[in-house]
Amino acid sequence: MLETLTMKALRVFRSLMTFLTVIPLKMDEEFLELSARFMFLFPIAGALIGFLAGLYSVLAYYFLLLVFGFLNAVLFLGSQNTLFAFLTKGTACIMTLAFLLVLTGLQHTDGLIDVGNALGIRKASVKERTKVAHAWIVTRAGTLLVLLVSLSTLLLIFLIIPEAIIQSLIVAEASAKLAMVTCAWQGSSQQRGLGSIFIDSMRKRHGLYLVSLVTSLFIGGVLLGLEGMLAVTLGIAVGGLMIVLSKRIFGGVTGDIFGATNEIARMIALFALVW
Repeated sequence: MLETLTMKALRVFRSLMTFLTVIPLKMDEEFLELSARFMFLFPIAGALIGFLAGLYSVLAYYFLLLVFGFLNAVLFLGSQNTLFAFLTKGTACIMTLAFLLVLTGLQHTDGLIDVGNALGIRKASVKERTKVAHAWIVTRAGTLLVLLVSLSTLLLIFLIIPEAIIQSLIVAEASAKLAMVTCAWQGSSQQRGLGSIFIDSMRKRHGLYLVSLVTSLFIGGVLLGLEGMLAVTLGIAVGGLMIVLSKRIFGGVTGDIFGATNEIARMIALFALVW
């Protein structure tokens, strides 16, 4: 019995990580269905993603500290130089954000671009915005939105002290995934697609959402106390705002909305932790 439950848990975990990341885990035919059915566990998967990104960030920072420290000692004969300190932290932050984007296969960033593309079309119908979002183009509005969110996230990561980067990224990713769950819980979809699969599994499932919420708050509270719980709570707000936005531009929540929600919620959570 215990062995069977363990195997099922591992299968669910593998499905969630396969869907949310590019980690080469064994994938079965039902991984998408399992991911949707257990979407309420997204914050746990997000916490693991945040941990991996935070660990990578710490390793990158201390490796660069050695490299730039050596260069500083050679070029400036051991005297303190703020430029090298800035380069160390800045390069580590760029590497951290790049790691996060690559780890998630850029799928959330792609959703952010598509939402930006659709927002850039004024006085357009839902059908026209959907068509533009699905086209293989990047408009000025899409580029601007991605740059705004990405550069803001990069700056916020830079402002976090190295000693707290792991906890902060864990909480930020848990908050981002809770925002996605919120979209599925209260959102609606007017078209069949990836987004509708997750909405059908989570919509109005209050008990499942409560599990997701409590889990996220627990992660935030244990790691960063009230500040962490606030960052998690903001994920709910972002999810709610994205539901309203999705109705305006697409007529309902779509896969692109889920992706954009993740990126924006991560940025907002980091802002709360830095502020």
